[in-house]
Amino acid sequence: MNQKEYLQEVSDFFAPGNRLDSYFDKYEYRPEQQEMSVKIAEVFSKKEHLLVEAGTGTGKSLAYLVPSILMALKEEEKVIISTNTINLQEQLIKKDIPLLQEIFNLDFKAVLVKGRKNYICIRRLVQFGKSAQLDNQGYNTLSKVHNWVLETETGCRSDLDFRVDYNIWDNISSESDLCLRAACPYYEQCHFIFARDEAQEADILVVNHHILFADLSLRQERGLEGENAVLPPYKQVIFDEAHNIEEVATSYLGFRVNRRGVIKLVESLYNFDQQTGILLQTRAAISSLKRNVKQNLQQNIDNKLVPLVRKVNDLSHSLFNNLIKFIDNKTKGRDRKLRLLESIRAEDYWQDNLMIEFENLLINLNDLGKNLSELLEDVISYEDEIDEVDAVKLELKAKVESILKVGADIAELVNFPEEDYVYWLEGYDEDCSLHSAPINIAQQLQDNLLGKMDSVVLTSATLTVDKSFEFIKDNLGLIEEDVETLEVGSPFDYRNQLCLGVAKDLPQPNHPAFIDAVIASVKEIIQATKGRTLVLFTSYGMLNKVYNSLETQLDSLEVNNIYCQGMKSRQYLVEEFKNKKKAVLLGTSSFWEGVDIPGEELSCVVIAKLPFVVPSEPVISAKLEKLEAAGENSFMKYMVPKAVIKFKQGFGRLIRTKEDKGWIVILDNRVITKRYGKIFLKSLPSGCNILTDNLNSLTDKIRASI
Repeated sequence: MNQKEYLQEVSDFFAPGNRLDSYFDKYEYRPEQQEMSVKIAEVFSKKEHLLVEAGTGTGKSLAYLVPSILMALKEEEKVIISTNTINLQEQLIKKDIPLLQEIFNLDFKAVLVKGRKNYICIRRLVQFGKSAQLDNQGYNTLSKVHNWVLETETGCRSDLDFRVDYNIWDNISSESDLCLRAACPYYEQCHFIFARDEAQEADILVVNHHILFADLSLRQERGLEGENAVLPPYKQVIFDEAHNIEEVATSYLGFRVNRRGVIKLVESLYNFDQQTGILLQTRAAISSLKRNVKQNLQQNIDNKLVPLVRKVNDLSHSLFNNLIKFIDNKTKGRDRKLRLLESIRAEDYWQDNLMIEFENLLINLNDLGKNLSELLEDVISYEDEIDEVDAVKLELKAKVESILKVGADIAELVNFPEEDYVYWLEGYDEDCSLHSAPINIAQQLQDNLLGKMDSVVLTSATLTVDKSFEFIKDNLGLIEEDVETLEVGSPFDYRNQLCLGVAKDLPQPNHPAFIDAVIASVKEIIQATKGRTLVLFTSYGMLNKVYNSLETQLDSLEVNNIYCQGMKSRQYLVEEFKNKKKAVLLGTSSFWEGVDIPGEELSCVVIAKLPFVVPSEPVISAKLEKLEAAGENSFMKYMVPKAVIKFKQGFGRLIRTKEDKGWIVILDNRVITKRYGKIFLKSLPSGCNILTDNLNSLTDKIRASI
């Protein structure tokens, strides 16, 4: 198939009278879907990159799957489809791809790739069963896992029909650093190997953004090109839900070190309470050596390594306890995130107390890593005489690398901060963590993704701000001449399906009376709609205040159920909302996107406040400072566009099909009183009816129309 034939086949697939039309009894031709699909085929053929905003209802998953499948078969190369949510992955694997396999009648294979730790490791399960110190419930769980392993076809945690505590799964799941590969006695039964082989044979790999960036990170770290890393080699990538890429990439390009992780690492060497750990395993393994050799090695473990483990454990607890106090003192218990500015680092307590504790911990981590490395060398030198030596070597090697990584991360934060990175401390519960992240990911994305792929396609329903791709281009380092853009509208008739009301009589969000006004307004709206309402918030504080007020008034509000984020999982709450009549759902954060409730069950979406990011967040504040230093207006350049993208996501929760109708009500009147408010409204799909009125008048109109 040449390029012309390839483009024609993609175009014909969606045309009236062709494959899709003949498959469905009531096929609705969507020119937007066809245009998007052909454009993706073009950039694949020309090895270019593409940004494409596809309005809700376009059918963008089929639009990118069709050219991807045909390209994978034509060039015999894998195409990666990366998403941000499990829901979309399941839609692709269980619905869209099987549909295309049936329509195309082509021999192609698509696989959902999951992270390695999702799979059971039978060797680690057996080993853990011999050494674990668990309570009765833990042993009962472990017994269930053993029985499950005999029956499971996938070995994947998601297929368990009972709960396994994280601490147990962490000790029995597959890990790259601890894998014996072909030398493993359970290699022929290894579920991860089966999954990896499936991925190797597949044409289309469906992954989440986290796995893809983990793969890119590993390729950068180890210089892997054209080889297997987390994923097999690939040259074409489709990013769906691409508006989330900045956050995911930022998290993978930095580090996080917390007390729990450090103590867990130390206790994996030697757990004094449970008398477990790799040092005890090594001590037992070398018991077969000649007496003098065995004694020397065991004395090294007992007299050097075990005391070092105890010392690192004690120093870690002391340091993190003092860091928690420091965070609480500086933040007064609010937010509990402390950016490590020069002014913080210059304080007496940091210099005279914390720096000394950091240095002591680093010295002892270095000594521990050095002595552990020497033990590994000794084990290697006598490996022919040691039982189960491969497992011992792998464990020791993994621990050495982990200790060195923790030490390097702490040293970077304390002594060698990178110029274009931001560093901060974060406190929560009885723990705290050390963080780093790049201020701008553009160059790293250019170097590690865009510059190395033949084609990268980024798509979402929310990529533009005021009809422009400039914001995402700047943030992701997309050079104008290297990327094409396409904006295709929605097939929905927003003029007749939706009304957007702005309540003009509420106080400004910074006014003390705003929250009470929101509570009163939400009550009035859900009385008008008789439930069937999703209310979106920007903070848990406001969400909880509204919920606490509403839950005591179910009868007067004439609703049956009020569901609040945090009660159960998001998926559970959404399903309950769908299945119950006259229900209300309150959410923040993740509820602004990925929530799909078509039909009359959802007739109104309330946006309590414009979704600006918190400017004091360490990464955000560093970005804003960098923009200001460059002479830019950081509020208009970053804060507003970022909020517009989120706002559009919230807007998109209401109209999911051509039959849906309803209202969106905005309680934040800055959208009409502030100059930047126009940008929010101009970024919405064309044809929206926008009504500005007092809340009472809006609810009267809602009541009359629903």
